[in-house]
Amino acid sequence: MNKTLIVNRELCRQLLSLQDCIPAMSDVLIAASRGEVKMLQRSMIPHQSGNMLALMPATLLPLHVTGSKVIIFPGPKARKNGTNQGIVPLFDTETGALTAIVDAELITVVRTAATSAAATDALARKDARSVAILGAGNQGRAHAEAMTLIRHIEEIYIWDQFPAAVEAAVEHLSKRLPGVKLIPCATAEEAARNADILCTVTSSRGDTPFLKGEWLKPGAHLNAVGACSPTSREVDTETVRRCKVFLDWREAALRDAGDLIIPLTKGEITEDHFAGDVGKVLTGELPGRESDEEITMFETIGISVEDIAAAQLIADKARAAGLGVEVEI
Repeated sequence: MNKTLIVNRELCRQLLSLQDCIPAMSDVLIAASRGEVKMLQRSMIPHQSGNMLALMPATLLPLHVTGSKVIIFPGPKARKNGTNQGIVPLFDTETGALTAIVDAELITVVRTAATSAAATDALARKDARSVAILGAGNQGRAHAEAMTLIRHIEEIYIWDQFPAAVEAAVEHLSKRLPGVKLIPCATAEEAARNADILCTVTSSRGDTPFLKGEWLKPGAHLNAVGACSPTSREVDTETVRRCKVFLDWREAALRDAGDLIIPLTKGEITEDHFAGDVGKVLTGELPGRESDEEITMFETIGISVEDIAAAQLIADKARAAGLGVEVEI
């Protein structure tokens, strides 16, 4: 009988690094642009507790792997207690075997930041030296670290609507990034105006944007990450108008990216404003940044194949090191 590898949360923390995940996510974005993936859009079942069961299935054809992230998006009680859980079961597309079950908690954080880094490496100016992190939670911290892996970052401006979150992020990152100047900011404008690279990574649920396009300096690059529903957004219409916009997956972005859907619905922009999927920039099929003055934007809502690729990376590393637990199911 086929054995299934179980990789728990602690082992995932040991095995999944941003350094390894960035090139893996670059490969995923390329595969998506080439039609080498099969994906279904995220499906969610809401519950009275505020928890939502989310299913994010995908197949990565070059690796012969299919599966789904199955995770609880936590409501208030689960978020407070830290009880949200998730897994990624992986199957071999040829044999149908359940090859691995990988804990999903860390995957979401790391693969999201790694995907932003892969896009930033393709689109940001090579001489970018400063970053604005708008949203100082786990994703903000991961994005700060990820940006230092693809550019020589000297300064990181950090803002959050909760000052305590900024203080905690500065304390955390001071240990992780000792050579980088960390600058806490009282307003989003203060963080944004001087940044070469910006990352909006809040858990925004409202349709009132906090980033204004007038704050973006020429040559900046923006990763718009945190608004993942058609009714929420982090950036205003002027931001989208000023930017050359690239997507992770057009179909998903036009369903779930409120940063784009809201101004589209109002007739303030058209779909012609979107340059295309960033995977085509990585392959050279599309031009990315075409001048030092151009402002670029990567709009990502997170696609399920990124979870599958990250889980497969973890499983491969665990097997190579003889780690994890194999069971018959």
